[in-house]
Amino acid sequence: MSACFWRLLKRRLCYNDFNELFGDFTYEKIYWESVEINHQVFYFTVTDKGLNFVSSPHRHISEIFDFYPKNRYQYQFMYDEDVTNSYLEEFKEYFDKKRRDFDVPLDFSDIHNELERQVLTALGKVPYGKTITYKELAESIGRPKAIRAVASAVAKNPFLIVVPCHRVIRSNGEIGDYRGGSETKKALLEFEKAPFEKEPLIKKLPLPRFSQLGKPDL
Repeated sequence: MSACFWRLLKRRLCYNDFNELFGDFTYEKIYWESVEINHQVFYFTVTDKGLNFVSSPHRHISEIFDFYPKNRYQYQFMYDEDVTNSYLEEFKEYFDKKRRDFDVPLDFSDIHNELERQVLTALGKVPYGKTITYKELAESIGRPKAIRAVASAVAKNPFLIVVPCHRVIRSNGEIGDYRGGSETKKALLEFEKAPFEKEPLIKKLPLPRFSQLGKPDL
């Protein structure tokens, strides 16, 4: 039988187990949308509390399970433009160079590590068009000796682009790793250095084309 069948069967069995243990169990609703940038598709998901995930290019929504594995069988993925439109508009404004920072609410409810929360909060304060080193980031949260732990927290950022971990570079000036790929990170940094409110000329990251691509493979 197909892998899809077994995934569905496993999900149904898990659902039944929850019902036996805890009574009637309700999935958490996750609303999804996609944005296509230079033929690279990013999916993002939204809960009732705010944005909770932005995928790497072409990784689909299933990448969310790498970040929130304990909730794998508690999600019910839904598509609703009324819920996701305001988030999509901010992505559009960002790539249209009509905004520097995102104002959408973020859902931190499944991020329980205090250091990770501190790092994500500090990342949100790095100015548009600027960069910070991992060492400087560690110092900014009062943990100057925890550079590796801070770098690990940066790598676990579930809010790509919105929480600008692409603005963190190495002390030697190298751009370093990035979940979305080093070329995407380099393109974002170049994009943000281009004149604001002018037509961007960077070929690697042209203005996005927004499209509904059908329900993704989970």
